Amino acid sequence: MQIFMNGHGEKDFAPDEIVASVTFNYHASTYDEALKGGVEKVKNYIDSIAETTDFKTEDFKTKAYSVQERFHINRLDPKTEADLDKNLQKRVSDGFFFTQFACLEFDYDKMRLAKLLATSSKIPNAPMLHIDFTLKDIESKKRELISVAYEDAKKKAEALAVAANKNLRDCVRVEIDYVSHNEMRGDMMFDKAAAFRGAPMDDFEQQIKNIDETFKPDDITLSKEISCVWETSN
Repeated sequence: MQIFMNGHGEKDFAPDEIVASVTFNYHASTYDEALKGGVEKVKNYIDSIAETTDFKTEDFKTKAYSVQERFHINRLDPKTEADLDKNLQKRVSDGFFFTQFACLEFDYDKMRLAKLLATSSKIPNAPMLHIDFTLKDIESKKRELISVAYEDAKKKAEALAVAANKNLRDCVRVEIDYVSHNEMRGDMMFDKAAAFRGAPMDDFEQQIKNIDETFKPDDITLSKEISCVWETSN
């Protein structure tokens, strides 16, 4: 006789890494102006952060960037009787848009995060920051969950074996189904931080303290499902 049983492993982990995703945008009428202005905006921001925090310019890793022209369609009024039944349109350029995505990863440290946000809020035309609280070594967490899920399946199989008046023997097959997890995320649009801009530098430490006390991320929940097959004997 064989017993087929599913096991579930789930555990909460405190986040140990912060990922700050930075999105830079710049708009100009020509490609060259958009590229030049966009690169300058990126450089000014990263240099400002490096000057006032312990982050280095090389800590910012570029994920992607693009410069593309965008258009909109204008509807034209008919000028002749022959144009009355025509859908007259004109494609009009909206200019060139520079976009660059950069990423800053560092060990979980709310004070470093607070300094990053407070400093960013004082930079004119600051980019958008998207903050993720994550786990660094997720593979070790997966292995830990496999053990939890296996023990869960084994306990269920043992109970079923006793009910069937059988002895549980060897586990002959294990199938690992999936891992799911939730991440605590927070979007920071720095136009919402306008109250910080222009504040006296004497208030800087208080801003850092306020941010540090505000960010209280939840634990990250990981789960894993496995399917096991046991042989039994009388």
